[in-house]
Amino acid sequence: MTPVNDVPHADSAGRRRGGRPTREEAGKLDEAVRESALRLFLENGYEGTTMNAIATAAGTTKPSLYARFPTKEDVFRSVLGWAMSRSDWPWPEPELPDFDDLETALTAIADTAVRRALDPSMIKLQQVAVAYASRYPDIARKALGSGYWPRTKQVAELLRRHAATGAIVADDPDTLAELFLGMAAGAPARLASFGIIRGNLDEHIRAAVHLFLRSLRPGTD
Repeated sequence: MTPVNDVPHADSAGRRRGGRPTREEAGKLDEAVRESALRLFLENGYEGTTMNAIATAAGTTKPSLYARFPTKEDVFRSVLGWAMSRSDWPWPEPELPDFDDLETALTAIADTAVRRALDPSMIKLQQVAVAYASRYPDIARKALGSGYWPRTKQVAELLRRHAATGAIVADDPDTLAELFLGMAAGAPARLASFGIIRGNLDEHIRAAVHLFLRSLRPGTD
């Protein structure tokens, strides 16, 4: 199989010859590396995954892989941030309707976030990160932090829209959105990374939404 990064360039006659990959080809290589590395980290853990295995799975060479990612730690950092911020992994998240009722909207978003956080693949990735928290503390913060929830911007926009009507007070919607998702989904995710799955998640979501909305009421100190 021709390595992804070794795709040749076209000459004036339309034939292909060797050369540096284009930006598009380099992007495809990065995606292939992340997809392959993610699968290998989930299957074999961090220690059980080698750079050689990643290169082979991605259809590239070790020199090309090392040119883009000097260490396995660099690959894992890239994979973790990329996977955590995706809205199509571990499964495509459904599009949510543009709810006029803030409580209904927040409940639907929290439900999607919790189910994503408790997907076995997501839990496994977090467990791999937690296992190396002492060696790479910033990696653990990425895995367990709320900043990587794909729905953060959606929550912030909802808060802005409802604050504009005077229904709520939301001086910093971006921070509030992170706090909400951290409370609603981050707590169950953190426990799940240690093998603890909470019962009655519907009640947890309902309580998180009610507590959050209470803090946004006009006149609330």
